[in-house]
Amino acid sequence: MICGSGEARPAAEVSGYSYVKCAGCGVERMGAYPTPREISDFYEAGYMKKRADNPSIHIHFSDEYREAYFAEKDLTFSDLRLAPSTLAGKRVLDVGCANGQFVEYMSRSGVEAEGIDISNEMVGVARQKGLNCAVRELTDMDGEYDLITIWDVIEHMIDPKAAVGKARALLSPGGEIIIQSPCTGMISELFAGKWLYYMPVEHIHLFSQESLFDLLSGAGFSVVSWVRFGSCNPKGSIPDVNKRAMDTIAKRLGFGDTIAVRARRIG
Repeated sequence: MICGSGEARPAAEVSGYSYVKCAGCGVERMGAYPTPREISDFYEAGYMKKRADNPSIHIHFSDEYREAYFAEKDLTFSDLRLAPSTLAGKRVLDVGCANGQFVEYMSRSGVEAEGIDISNEMVGVARQKGLNCAVRELTDMDGEYDLITIWDVIEHMIDPKAAVGKARALLSPGGEIIIQSPCTGMISELFAGKWLYYMPVEHIHLFSQESLFDLLSGAGFSVVSWVRFGSCNPKGSIPDVNKRAMDTIAKRLGFGDTIAVRARRIG
């Protein structure tokens, strides 16, 4: 779906599913793509309950995590050299808004953002909080935006190339996109099938830094800034002092297994 190549080599086996690495673009993907119906059923049939069996993922949707989430976004915006306050009066769209945490984060900086997601369950939670979120597909959107964010969502998409192209079409001249996603590389290779982000059906495409940059460049974007962080050690899996050390090393040396990229529309 990214480059059209049919050549690939095995990357990992997880819970009876295979991931392969494309010989053309280097993107890792599920060996057999899930059908649109399988994807829809996955997100509508008790998605939150499914995530409850994975504390490192489920905690991100909890009320208790809100302040930690806001602090993480403060750090990411700083790393990307973008002050949220400069977005006041701008049109911001969050794609894959889930329960609206980023929309709420923006409101703390006086920014009126809107969010879209395909999950009725998640959007329902967001709307109960009074957040401007709706059940819509990115392909159905129109209008013009100054910033589009895609936090930990592009890996869930069946056609990331089309999604990034649509995002560019929605952006005003000079508008920007922020994409955060798991990032393959040294850590994913070392953990192999135990890497946290091999999550069949949920995670369909997994990008390396190079392949994500190529995707953005091919869609008409120029990378402004980026940061990589994370060492595949969820809190509680190893002593805190070890986790801090490994996370710091991964970030400072630029090989963390999560990447956030800020890119600007060209033309």
